[in-house]
Amino acid sequence: MDALIHGTSIGFSTFLPKIGGHCNNKSKGACNFSFLKAKEQSIGRGRKNFATRRRDLHVVSATVAPPTIPGSSSAEEFDKGREAEEESGKFIWTDHWYPVSLIEDLDPKIPTPFQLLGREIVLWQDAEGNWKAFEDKCPHRLAPLSEGRLDENGWLQCSYHGWSFKADGSCARIPQAASEGPEARAVRSPRACAVSFPTTVSQGLLFVWPDENGRDRASKFKPPLLPDAFNDPRFSTVTIQRDLFYGYDTLMENVSDPSHIDFAHHKVTGRRDRAKPLTFKVDSSGPWGFSGSNSETPIISASFIAPCYYINKIEIPVKLPLLGEQTWEIWICSFNTPMLPGKTRSIVCSARNFFRFTMPGPAWWQVRI
Repeated sequence: MDALIHGTSIGFSTFLPKIGGHCNNKSKGACNFSFLKAKEQSIGRGRKNFATRRRDLHVVSATVAPPTIPGSSSAEEFDKGREAEEESGKFIWTDHWYPVSLIEDLDPKIPTPFQLLGREIVLWQDAEGNWKAFEDKCPHRLAPLSEGRLDENGWLQCSYHGWSFKADGSCARIPQAASEGPEARAVRSPRACAVSFPTTVSQGLLFVWPDENGRDRASKFKPPLLPDAFNDPRFSTVTIQRDLFYGYDTLMENVSDPSHIDFAHHKVTGRRDRAKPLTFKVDSSGPWGFSGSNSETPIISASFIAPCYYINKIEIPVKLPLLGEQTWEIWICSFNTPMLPGKTRSIVCSARNFFRFTMPGPAWWQVRI
């Protein structure tokens, strides 16, 4: 399948997960992701609804398996355990790892609020140095736990009445409860527990599995990985994290559109006078996403791994004095995590094997103005 890329005419929406039957009904307070529909409707009445304009995923599920990207999760890891999604043709939004922050941007001394798939969560580090994610809601009076603190025991303490919670979400202390009698048993009540989500740290990123009942399911999968280039000393890397105030689906379509590079990144990774039609061949696709490349110079290879990971590799052949023929490589890996209607966290990880000393260095030595 060939597609001429002009703006977003590749039809990225064809490959985006279909919204419908996406919530895990067994989850307490199952999420409603209708905010993605609402965002689409806010763009304009003439645009088709996000859910209805998507092609059913089972239409493309008969295609070949996802490719193995060097240093990334293998095709087997993507396929393993996804049979239910493929059979139903529906994408289960809560059944995936989502990157929520760079570890270096989190303060281990204080709780940090975040929004994921329309839910308010709080990120914090326990006394053992493990990052945790709770629903940002104290079970007592629903006060935001992100406005609390880490107490002397390393527990997350609510700022309203001082209830403290252990790393697993269980209540550790209720200051107002008597030490004996019925009140003493309240701390052990399931109703006194905070809602806890599975978390994992990979390649400097904190991932959250947004299903409080999906701990066993989460343990069967690894989060998507960056390519090997990010651990290769021949490459320089830089990572940028920011929150953008437009919808996840719009952002995913934008990062999948290489035709903007020559203008939006003029004299950085492109030049305006080199703009031309780009023919992109989709090599494989399925409920997991799609991959493909062009056949011209520079060679652009791309993969979309649902729900929010997009990988671009750009290869530029050059001939240099003394050094001879070389291939310059640029990796642009984009995680785009849906937060709220019209709000997305973008984490972009870039690597290249040329002009390495012009890349920004680690955060600790960058000059701050």
